[in-house]
Amino acid sequence: MKHIFLCHDQQGQIAKHQFELEQAGYEVRLFRNGGDLVRALAKETPDLVMLDVLLDGKNGFAVCAGMDLITTRRFPVVLVGGIYRRPAFRQEAQRLGVSEFVDGTFDDMDLLGTVARVLETFEEGSDQQAA
Repeated sequence: MKHIFLCHDQQGQIAKHQFELEQAGYEVRLFRNGGDLVRALAKETPDLVMLDVLLDGKNGFAVCAGMDLITTRRFPVVLVGGIYRRPAFRQEAQRLGVSEFVDGTFDDMDLLGTVARVLETFEEGSDQQAA
């Protein structure tokens, strides 16, 4: 079972996405803020991290920048832009090594399709590096 860390500061809104992912066979752990997520990443490695840009405390960009300080990033990261849709935000996400930057909100995206595609792409890249 794939393990997903999902970080969003509005837990009530994100609960339906947790349910959708769990119904599809993923194990999901929710985080309310970037600090909690970073602390968890220091202890365990998920198969995928999905987080919102707009978070209490550290924003999603700061969290992504800090991930490399505590791990060698052995997992893909999906950053959900919300109101941050300008090309400069996408470029910053790419600079930080984000696997996919989603324009819009969690509600706007094809959640299961995005997760499956990013995991598959990441695994294919890992297989090619190992060969």
